[in-house]
Amino acid sequence: MDDSSSGRTSLGDSASLTNNSLHSGTSSQSIHQDDGLIHVYNYKSKEFDRFSPVMLCEEICTAMCRQLEILPTAQLLFGIREHLGTRRSSRAQLLSYGHSWVLPGERLSCHVRYCFRMRFRVPELDSQLDRIDVHSHEYLYWQMRFDNLHEHIAEIRYPEHKEKVTGLAVMDMLIDLKEQQLSARTIESSCRQYLPKSVWNAHFFFVGPKICEYFRKLSENSNNTAAQLKWHYIHQICHLAPTYMTEQFTAVVDHLPNEDPPSGMGSLVAGGSHSGASMASSTCTSTTTLTTGSSSSTNTLSTLTTNNNSHTARSSGKRSKSRSAQSSVIDVYVRLWPHDSPEPGLKVARVTSEATLKWILVGGVEGIFMISKINDTDVRLEIVGLPKGYVMHFHTEKEMKSFISYLGIYIRLTVKWMQDLCHSYRTPSLEELGNLCCHGPIGGNYSLMKLHENGDKCGSYIVRQCDREYNTYYIDINTRITGRNTDHERCKTETLKILRKEGQWVLYYNEGQHTFLDLLELAQFIPANSPDRLRVPASKYDKPPLLLLCLPKNLKAKKTDMELSEAELQRRNPQIFNPKTDLQWYPDSITLSEDGMMFTMRGDWIQQSLVKDVSVTMKMLKNDGNFMEFFKLAQTWSLIQSPQFIKLYGLTLSDPYTMVMEYSRYGPLNKFLLERRDAVSLHCLLDLMHGLVRGIHYLEDNKIIHSYIRCSNLYVTKFDPEMSMLDAKISDPGYPRPYNKSDSPWIPVKYYKNLEAAKQDLGTQLWAFATTIYEIFSRCQRDLRTVRQEELLSNRRQDSNILPPIDPELCPPLMYDTIMDGWSDNAEKRFSHHDIFSRLIAMKSDIQPNYTVVAEPIPNGTEMPNYNQDCVHVLDVKNMPQVLQLDDCRVIYSPQNIIGKGHYGIVYRGTIDYDNRERPSENVAIKKLNTMQVTQDFQREIVIMRNLEHPNVVKFKYWDKNTHSIIMEYLDGSFDVYLRYKAPDLTTNRLLRFAVEIAHGMNYLSGKGLIHRDLAARNILVDRKSHIDLDCVKISDFGLAQFANSEGYYYAKSNRDIPIKWYSPEATSTCKFSSYSDVWSYGVTLYEMFTRGEAPNLVPPQLNQEDFLNRLNKGERLPQSPGCTDFVYNELMLACWNAIPRARPTFSRIIEIINAEIGNSVTGTATSIATAAAATDIET
Repeated sequence: MDDSSSGRTSLGDSASLTNNSLHSGTSSQSIHQDDGLIHVYNYKSKEFDRFSPVMLCEEICTAMCRQLEILPTAQLLFGIREHLGTRRSSRAQLLSYGHSWVLPGERLSCHVRYCFRMRFRVPELDSQLDRIDVHSHEYLYWQMRFDNLHEHIAEIRYPEHKEKVTGLAVMDMLIDLKEQQLSARTIESSCRQYLPKSVWNAHFFFVGPKICEYFRKLSENSNNTAAQLKWHYIHQICHLAPTYMTEQFTAVVDHLPNEDPPSGMGSLVAGGSHSGASMASSTCTSTTTLTTGSSSSTNTLSTLTTNNNSHTARSSGKRSKSRSAQSSVIDVYVRLWPHDSPEPGLKVARVTSEATLKWILVGGVEGIFMISKINDTDVRLEIVGLPKGYVMHFHTEKEMKSFISYLGIYIRLTVKWMQDLCHSYRTPSLEELGNLCCHGPIGGNYSLMKLHENGDKCGSYIVRQCDREYNTYYIDINTRITGRNTDHERCKTETLKILRKEGQWVLYYNEGQHTFLDLLELAQFIPANSPDRLRVPASKYDKPPLLLLCLPKNLKAKKTDMELSEAELQRRNPQIFNPKTDLQWYPDSITLSEDGMMFTMRGDWIQQSLVKDVSVTMKMLKNDGNFMEFFKLAQTWSLIQSPQFIKLYGLTLSDPYTMVMEYSRYGPLNKFLLERRDAVSLHCLLDLMHGLVRGIHYLEDNKIIHSYIRCSNLYVTKFDPEMSMLDAKISDPGYPRPYNKSDSPWIPVKYYKNLEAAKQDLGTQLWAFATTIYEIFSRCQRDLRTVRQEELLSNRRQDSNILPPIDPELCPPLMYDTIMDGWSDNAEKRFSHHDIFSRLIAMKSDIQPNYTVVAEPIPNGTEMPNYNQDCVHVLDVKNMPQVLQLDDCRVIYSPQNIIGKGHYGIVYRGTIDYDNRERPSENVAIKKLNTMQVTQDFQREIVIMRNLEHPNVVKFKYWDKNTHSIIMEYLDGSFDVYLRYKAPDLTTNRLLRFAVEIAHGMNYLSGKGLIHRDLAARNILVDRKSHIDLDCVKISDFGLAQFANSEGYYYAKSNRDIPIKWYSPEATSTCKFSSYSDVWSYGVTLYEMFTRGEAPNLVPPQLNQEDFLNRLNKGERLPQSPGCTDFVYNELMLACWNAIPRARPTFSRIIEIINAEIGNSVTGTATSIATAAAATDIET
């Protein structure tokens, strides 16, 4: 909507229409006059703002946001509902007014009083909202203050929470003391105004003096600002009332998601029957019973239950007749669990008076794709997995509309910002954006990413709403081709400002204003190297971070200590996995399987519920493998249902083709025995044999030929030396491959001349089992693959066996008899599980377990043997998340999430999950080395980074030596991109503040004797805050950095790609680097800043790099751009580009020069301009 929309022009200044007599102490019900205008209460001004009755709800919300300076990106957090007034209301009244929200496209009534409220709470509300929008945070304080004063927050009402209410009153008094510049005595005399009436009326004699005493004490000792106190106020409310702004509805359904509909029961409404079976299969695993927890959560449930019981009781009489005709319908509470809760989604619970409710998941938020209005009270939710949807009947149309708007806007704030959930009630601004093919306030960074994803063609453009100002737009357009690759062009993107006035578009270009009737004409006007103009439209699948405000930074649910039991995992049938969402793997665990056609690695099967992720072994087919052979193997292995075999959990049917299998914590048995010979007792080996015998019997019983029974193909899953327990399971035979001579010890001697023929003989695996027993009891001291056929045949002729006898101390005679039976020419004698079990029992009884086993340290399973780094480069897995296991955390990232490329590495965005679950997850940047070469430079970068600590230098977190990865703090984007898309907002003063921050960081590095050697806008990152004036920059990419010698220099020795345009003349000609050469690069970075991201080029342009250097040596310098002041060019840039290195200013001198120009308030650190909250303890 633009300013010319109906009603907005005449009421642009809502303050002029505000009735000053309507203060917060005036009940909305006491306003009798009907002036024909819409009255909306403003909590901050404590007055009703007035609007034209022809304005839609969304237009009024926009006008209120503009007046309150709330950012366009935060507007959806707010809405308009009926005003409850200042009276103390019952819980039922609170609930009723909570369900009286107006839809965006509806008009308001002149006969009803409304209020403008924040409706949706962002994740970590108290700590994140002020970072998103300081003015939204400010308004929320006034809203909370009003609600607390008039007892509209059920969880902190009198009399249960008298002390909490009085503590908040003292904080309000302190805030007024700071903001209104009133005397402390004046505020004390009006202390009654800060307390709810019920508290004052009951305890005024005691409460008044008490809060005045604390007020005096804190006012004398507190140095907190009003903003800091408001932050603490909101923090307190969030802690005391965790369900504040949570809406809970009552409805009637014909069945619960995990229950079958009663037989013969008619549906609630026509077309509203459901398939109970399908819903049970999709939702029963998510059923949760909230029976335990903290006192706050219990209070939350009881509060919501009491509210709804009152409401249900009130309306039950009206439904009594319909109930008798349809007695099987179910009254339920309906509530949306947000994304930052342990188990998010839309849930229902039977109406009950008990404090404990059983909440049942109807569907995840991402799975709800439509709401259909059936009539004035009934809706049907279309949900993935529910073929016939889910019908809900609400008691009133007003409650139904509130539910639709609540669910629909929440989905816009988390999943699909560009889509309305219910087509019966459309959002006018969304329709207009669609008609204009215009994006919402997505921000410049996301816009540039969209252009790149759509081919980055010259002439392609995006029009987007401004994320800072209303009625302002930007066009991001590729105007100039700067290079070509084989697959796409590299273009220069320009960002230009557009205003919408009286239905026309005003473009600000070349210091002039140009008016157009439509956006296509405007785009054609902007000069570009291509005559074509390609508009990149918005998509409902876009995920702009600036708009998805209710989506937590880390979507992963906080896991509990619960695990799926082994029995549960064994019961499950193999399934098809989505590699993008169901699996993640550990690059440092990859090995090439013995078959040579599959990679084996450790992975995680990601659980969507609260239980821990399941560790798995993943077998991934190589690119040149035969999929049909791989599929046959998976199909055969899926039929095996025995706990003695490694379980196949499922497979992927997209590249890379992967079998997902049970995880073996301790790896293959042959290496386990070889490494822990002294830790594994004979009793453990006999215990192990029980399970293996059962497995061989299973194969024999089911006539399955395994072909590769080996000690190396048995995997240890359990080991407890104190309990003498050792379990190993038989793994799959691997990718089909022919036998070779190294397999001879496991093949009957009669097949030595035709090894492949042995695969058709069931007796071969019994022979192989005997050889496997030999391996086990000899503790794999010899690698049998190295034994030649001649030796095997010689042993056979001499002693009737194929291998030398084992020491009886290691292998009891009865066990050796079992081995000899397996090598017998008599097939009937080779395997009898009855005989073997009898022998095992006899051998165990002969062993006296009166010894002590010295337990060696047991690996935690995070390190796989024979890790081969080369395999990682051969294996190209782009659609499956990867995991880096570190000492106290895991780093998870997707190879598709590339956020940049440094001198030697690629940088990915990922998430760090700490082993200590009390520590929240964090977004991080992971820089990985491109190749296995040049590691000396990369190692030096690690040494440098881990010792740096400065607010204008990117913070180092971890180093993973296995994958050659540096884990750093994550920042929103590079400075060169920021300069381009923020160009219209970047004033000279703002750029100078960035310049002094960079100088502070470089001065810190110089003080440590460090020469960066690659300072440029591309190697500076931006830490974005809630306002451009709070953004700060940090220096990154230390791939070329070096420590100076005692004279302050570093002489480069290697020839490599270097950024010539940023290098000083002495650095390019003599390879001599110093802090002064960094100062030259700083001057070039200033050039990038004040040209808003232009590449450094001489005028006229240089012919090549050699021409560029020659002209610099002759005294030419980069030109002064139109947006660069004389001070910046003459006092800073030219000074940095002095031909004599020591004549250039130091970084400390640069800081002094800039501060003298713009004021000493600039400190160059992020904390100097960000609000810091100090703890304020108020005892009540």
